[in-house]
Amino acid sequence: MYLYSVRSKKYIRIVALSILTAVLICCFCGCGNKSPVVGGSSEQSGETDSKEQTIPDYIKGDDLAMRSYELRFLLAQKKFNSPDDIAVNALVQYSFCHLFYDNLIDIPTSGNKLRKVSEDGLRARIKKDFGEVKTDITKSDLYNASKKCFEMWEPPYETEIFYDVSLDIQGSNTYRAYTTFYTDSTESEILGKTVLTVRDNDGQIVIMKMTSSN
Repeated sequence: MYLYSVRSKKYIRIVALSILTAVLICCFCGCGNKSPVVGGSSEQSGETDSKEQTIPDYIKGDDLAMRSYELRFLLAQKKFNSPDDIAVNALVQYSFCHLFYDNLIDIPTSGNKLRKVSEDGLRARIKKDFGEVKTDITKSDLYNASKKCFEMWEPPYETEIFYDVSLDIQGSNTYRAYTTFYTDSTESEILGKTVLTVRDNDGQIVIMKMTSSN
């Protein structure tokens, strides 16, 4: 009985020690697991955000460089914080030309054409290019009040441009194009620099603002 009693006590102690050890191991395992879970959640969130913010294939640096050149050097707009700040004649001429040409530098210098656009047609194009704009476009020199339409001889914009452009993400569906323009193909002399901010509106690129420097 005595030996059995001693063995029983040892057995109880061993069981108790085993239970205590198991509890401690679980506690340490639990604590050890917390950091990877939190870190993994953060990393996953970051990866998800990164994937969400990937620049879509249809937003192309070359296209935004063209838009920047057109606004800065063809239409003489050095800076605007919103499309409402763009001079009315420049705003109208920009969208007017884009009704007929994807790039303004493709408008041929030989044989100008007289173009006409209805007020509704031009407003729709301006909305496509810039979103909602409060500018009274009928104040433009291109507006023919008697005919209630816009008229313009095609400007001879055809030229060749040289540039470097890079894109980055500014926020949700918002991107910037940083473009450096050069005077010729040697790229030895800088013509100017622009930063164009655009918004992706369900696949339609809308111009928001632009800055420039020499």
